[in-house]
Amino acid sequence: MVGAPRRIRVQPRQIARRVKRELQHDPSWQFVQAVGRLIWEYKGYSLAILVVTILQELAALWPVSLLGQFVDGLQTGGVGSIVWLFMGASVLYPAILRGNVVLRHRMFYETDLEKRVEMTLKVADKGTGGDVESAGAAHTRVINAVSGIINAAYHVLGSFTPVIIKITVVSGSLLAYNRLLGLIYLVSLGVPALMTVLLNNKLRVLRDAQYSVISEASGAGVKTISEKDSLAARERFVEVMGERKGILVALVTKSQTFLYAREAILVGSQFMVVFLALSMRHELGLTPGDFTKIVGYTAQVAAAFIGAASVFDAIVSYTRAYHVYAQVHGG
Repeated sequence: MVGAPRRIRVQPRQIARRVKRELQHDPSWQFVQAVGRLIWEYKGYSLAILVVTILQELAALWPVSLLGQFVDGLQTGGVGSIVWLFMGASVLYPAILRGNVVLRHRMFYETDLEKRVEMTLKVADKGTGGDVESAGAAHTRVINAVSGIINAAYHVLGSFTPVIIKITVVSGSLLAYNRLLGLIYLVSLGVPALMTVLLNNKLRVLRDAQYSVISEASGAGVKTISEKDSLAARERFVEVMGERKGILVALVTKSQTFLYAREAILVGSQFMVVFLALSMRHELGLTPGDFTKIVGYTAQVAAAFIGAASVFDAIVSYTRAYHVYAQVHGG
C-alpha cells in the first residue's frame, strides 16, 4: 500500500535565503547595495545633507506663502513687515542651497576617490585586462560603474527629498482648502510618475548597448594610438564609433520624446488643479493671495518633480552602467 505523499513545508526562512541568493547575483541589486553601503559609510555627511536639504526646501516654500500674504495685504495696506520678511526669505533659500551644494560635492569627491581606487585595484587583481584594448575597455567600465554609484548616492541624498517635502506641504495646503482639491492634486501626479517607470523600461536595452559600446570605443581608441601602424585597429575603431553614434542618436531621440510627453502631462495636471480651484473660488472663499500661493506651490512642485524624475532616469541609467561592469568583472 502506497502511503500518502508527504507535504513539503516551506519555511519563511528558507524563502528568505533563496531570495537572498538570487539577489546576490542580480547586478541591479548589487548596485543598490553598493549605493547603500556608501551612504552608510559616510553617514555623518549623509545625515547632514538630509537635514540641510529639508531646511532648504522649507526655505524655498516660505517666500511663496509670504507672497500670497503680500498680495492680500495690498488691499489693506499692511505690507511693510511682509516685504522685509519676503526679501529675507528670498535671500535665505539660495544661501542654504549653496551650502548644501558644497556639502554634497565634498562627499562626492571623497567617495569618488575611494571607490575609483577600490574598483580599479579589484579589476587589476583579477587580471582581466589582457592586452591594451581590453585594459582600456576595462578601465572605462570601472569609471562608468563608479560614476553611477557615486552619482546615485549624491542624488538619493539631495534630489528626492525636495519633491517629497514639497508634495507633502502643497498637498496639505490644498487639502486644507478642500479635500477634493487636495486629492485630485495627488492623483494628478500619478500619471507622470507612471510614465517615468515606462520610459526607463523602454530605454533599458539601449542604455545597456550605450555603456557597452562606450567601453569598446575607449579600448579601440587606446589600441589605435598604441598600434599606430595597424590598419585593422583603425578600422575597428571607426566601426565601433559608428555603432556608438547610432546608439546615442537613437537614445537621445527616444528619451527626449518621452521627456516632453511627461513634462506636458505634468504641466497640464498642475493647471487642472488651478482651474479646479478657480471653479470653486466662491464656494471656498479664495482670495487673490490664496491663488498666488496655489500657483506658486504647484509651479514649485512641477519643477521639483521634473528634477526628481530626471534624477530617477539618471539613476536607472547608472544601474545599466554597473550592469555592464558586473557582467564582465563580477559584482
